[in-house]
Amino acid sequence: MDNPRVGILQLEVIRDDAAKNARYVLGQIRDAARAGCDVLVLPELWNVAFPLLGSQVLISEDNPLVGSIANAAFRNETWIIAGSMAISTEAGPRNRCLVFSPDGEVSFRYDKVHLYPGLDEPNILSPGVSPGRFDLGGVPCGILICFDVEFPELARRLSSGGARILFVPGAWKTEFIRFWRALLLSRAIENQVFVVGVNRCDRGRNSFFGGQSLVVDPFGDVILHMDDAPRFQRVVLDLSRVDSARREHRVVSSWRPEVYRRWN
Repeated sequence: MDNPRVGILQLEVIRDDAAKNARYVLGQIRDAARAGCDVLVLPELWNVAFPLLGSQVLISEDNPLVGSIANAAFRNETWIIAGSMAISTEAGPRNRCLVFSPDGEVSFRYDKVHLYPGLDEPNILSPGVSPGRFDLGGVPCGILICFDVEFPELARRLSSGGARILFVPGAWKTEFIRFWRALLLSRAIENQVFVVGVNRCDRGRNSFFGGQSLVVDPFGDVILHMDDAPRFQRVVLDLSRVDSARREHRVVSSWRPEVYRRWN
């Protein structure tokens, strides 16, 4: 996959109607494939509304919803980075991103490492412990879920491991949307990678999620900036810009991890 055609689904989650949310997403997978997308990216916890209500929000990976997404990926020959869902596991409840391949399989799982205290996540979910590094049709990529993007160490670990695209499913509230924009730009510039941030745009019981999904290239140029309305858009990522940025602005090649380790 030389220049991935990425579909961004900025989603208005419907409160207390998981079935309607699922039907809408499945329809969008079909539409994204018709639009020529190689991959569709969803926001964080798109199948539930906020606030999270303990075990009521959990599903297992054998839930019919997961199977439906897998079938849609297979039928439409499309990668799906399924934002995240609250998943019940043997290790505890996780805020988990499932990546579905075009053969209809879950090809990768990433559990959010940094749970957000402001929405009570640490009292409901268990944090992950592994970085979200995976291959998307031969393209090395990484996943950060929402609050993870605040921690540059995690993005650096992914990019130093070869990631050329960082996908960031989010649920960022309107009052913090300036942080969302700044953080996505920062992670792209300091790691010289593409950053694809996909936010929700719905109103929770006490929160409004502000949309403004953003795609930033390795030079820090914004190549897609959505407003706060629900919508789908497609963008093509020219991966040659990763190498161009690293030649012209030698940030990555100037990292000195052997020095940084001495400071621990």
